[in-house]
Amino acid sequence: MTENIKEALQYAVELSEREEKTIEVDGKQYYDAGSHNLRELDPKKYPERLYLTTLDSLIDYYKNNINKIAEQRTMIVVDNPREVYVYTEDDELKKRTLLITIEADLPKLSFGQFMSADEFNIMMQSKFLNQYDRENTIDFASKLVFEDGADIEDDGVSQITTVKQGVASRAKAKAPNPVKLAPYRTFLEVKQPESDFILRLDKNANLALFEADGGFWKIQAVRLVKEYLSENLKGIENTFVLA
Repeated sequence: MTENIKEALQYAVELSEREEKTIEVDGKQYYDAGSHNLRELDPKKYPERLYLTTLDSLIDYYKNNINKIAEQRTMIVVDNPREVYVYTEDDELKKRTLLITIEADLPKLSFGQFMSADEFNIMMQSKFLNQYDRENTIDFASKLVFEDGADIEDDGVSQITTVKQGVASRAKAKAPNPVKLAPYRTFLEVKQPESDFILRLDKNANLALFEADGGFWKIQAVRLVKEYLSENLKGIENTFVLA
């Protein structure tokens, strides 16, 4: 008997044994491997993880029932202000499967880093909403003058320096502190949470913003993202939004 024939016969025996140990539970076929160990013969298969960048793209995905997502029991987890994950609620393997990752495409913010007045103004105008104290902060930075012999008075809370007042005049001005600002820090579909910042100048009159709310804005952002998704996914009964 050739080796190929031996292998074929062995395979036939294994098939026979397997069929005898196959049982059906809730309409699914399992192989009884003994010791209360059931292995599903045709386990549920999921498509490769999908990567998105906006909340609206996720909402469209559900409403169009792509990959029959609206028919599955899923959990949408708002992990942080920039990231949302979609998991199967549970499956036959008793583990959650990650189906979708949504990561906000946001500008990079440079807090705690000193920069020139020009760089500071560009950052303020391109990465912050035109609300609250943005214009006052830009105005202060734009009029800042630093010449030989100039000095910055600092009491640990506010700093006083020289600013332009007219064509030939100079005046002392106190840096506004704290300043309330709303930078782009979470998904753009939701309201950007505002928070307090400390404006500081170094000895070369470079400016920097330091966060001063203890990270409370993150809690606000997560809540806003959850509310947005919950409102726009009403009617899709198998989906739960968690934060």
